[in-house]
Amino acid sequence: MTTGSRKTSSRGTGAAAGELPTDLPTGSPGAYNPYGADVREGADGVPLTGAVLLALLAAEHADVCVIGALTADAAEASYELCLAAPDRNPFPVGARPVVVRGTVAYGGDLPGGLTGWLPIRCISVVEHDGSVTDTAGRVEEERLAILREAGLAAAEVYDGPQEGGGRLTDVQRRVVRAAEEETLVPLAKAGGRLAETFAGALGDEAVALRRIQEQCRDLYGRLEPERALAWALEELGELSQAMRRDESTVRVEEELGQVLVWALCLANITRTDAAHAFAKGFTAERDRQLRKHGAIRPYRREVPSC
Repeated sequence: MTTGSRKTSSRGTGAAAGELPTDLPTGSPGAYNPYGADVREGADGVPLTGAVLLALLAAEHADVCVIGALTADAAEASYELCLAAPDRNPFPVGARPVVVRGTVAYGGDLPGGLTGWLPIRCISVVEHDGSVTDTAGRVEEERLAILREAGLAAAEVYDGPQEGGGRLTDVQRRVVRAAEEETLVPLAKAGGRLAETFAGALGDEAVALRRIQEQCRDLYGRLEPERALAWALEELGELSQAMRRDESTVRVEEELGQVLVWALCLANITRTDAAHAFAKGFTAERDRQLRKHGAIRPYRREVPSC
């Protein structure tokens, strides 16, 4: 799913330590704008800045912020996310705040001007001897430890002493930590399967779907998984009933709309990217038809013989 784009940046090839990238992810206008009207205050009422602020904003938008270096592949279709081994100093070359959602990451203001959400093809780690290895070969617990270390703790070190920079309150820290657990634990479970996140291009359609997903989050929030899944299945059952009874188009539209909305709500609850999930499903079916038939052959309703 190639959603990256070329964009001129006012900061060249990257942000200096302690600074936020100029090109931050926006699911809806201003969603990640730390300098707009939506300013967050930390402990003692001091405004938050830098990576710590981005970590809080990401958590509030069902995402997580880690400190690492992003590298796009030659086709600009995926990223490698390079992190530091636990307790290692300094960060990888080119490290910066990176927003992660499910198995995709946001690269803004990268070398060459690439900007956008792309799948993570692998998560590598800089070892203590300076070598770089893929974490796919490590056990899940080790992968999770690396991801956790790259989160809020790394953001605070990355910011360093900033004049006028605030600290997170205890409540804000719990919000960020909860977001990290919900996002990083399943990402660690993905292990060596991250390369399977490649999907066909969606382009502007992916951007539009992400905005709709953000709007669903703003309207519905994020329910407990069990209750949300029960409601989604209930709506699917009502759609099935309306179709089997051959009810009116208005009735079917009503139930289909609820099913689509709840699908996006489930994406928010599981902290996954609906656009990427759709692209993977769409691409899998396209590739299956090409392998089987040598061409795209959509399903046709069978017509009874005369």
